[in-house]
Amino acid sequence: MSRVGTLMRMAFHEMWITFRLILVLGLPMIGGIAVIAIPPEFAGATALGGAAFWYAIAAGAAISVTAGLAAVTIANERRRGAVAWMAVRAVARSAVLLSWFLAFGLLVAIGITVGAGGAWLAAITHAEAPPDLLPFAAAVGATVAWALAAVAVGLLIGSVLGSLLATILSTAIGAGVAAAAIGLALSRTPLPSGGINLLAHLDEAGRPVSFALQSSGLALGLAAVLLVLAAAALERSDL
Repeated sequence: MSRVGTLMRMAFHEMWITFRLILVLGLPMIGGIAVIAIPPEFAGATALGGAAFWYAIAAGAAISVTAGLAAVTIANERRRGAVAWMAVRAVARSAVLLSWFLAFGLLVAIGITVGAGGAWLAAITHAEAPPDLLPFAAAVGATVAWALAAVAVGLLIGSVLGSLLATILSTAIGAGVAAAAIGLALSRTPLPSGGINLLAHLDEAGRPVSFALQSSGLALGLAAVLLVLAAAALERSDL
């Protein structure tokens, strides 16, 4: 674990000097702040529902960009031989993959959580009575879980494809999932992307906390499976 911690610090440093850290951390924060300027009644029956809807759009966009950045990062690491160089020095390729997953995952989780604070502020500013925090917090937690799965999607694709194609495909998958979750009605069956779906349709949810918990479990399970596949792909790649 100490080796993964060292690799994470290296990942954070590289993300900082290449401005990826600012994008991953800043996009959901900016989205949450922007929600304050949008009248929530334009999108929901309640102030909280409207604010959650607009934040679902912002979070979905930020997660899509993060998936693309994760893909191009691991693809570039392969292309320039950094993963192979570490493997020669007894650093497992799976450890490199895990360090990037944790780095991207931690940053996007912080960004989404802080950005959600802006959406909540928008809701309580326009609400006639204090809204219930728990359903909104549960939806945000499930959205973070989907963000981790999206990072794993990007890492898997970046472990197989070249930089440009991996970036485009990962971003497109993230955007497509977000668009479906926002545009379609609230799903009766929890899905890995259920957090965004719940945020976009919070006013319609009958049991939002239960839905969010089930969606979170599915998203985290999906992330684990994708990471295993990505590690296997990275081990078998010619780098």
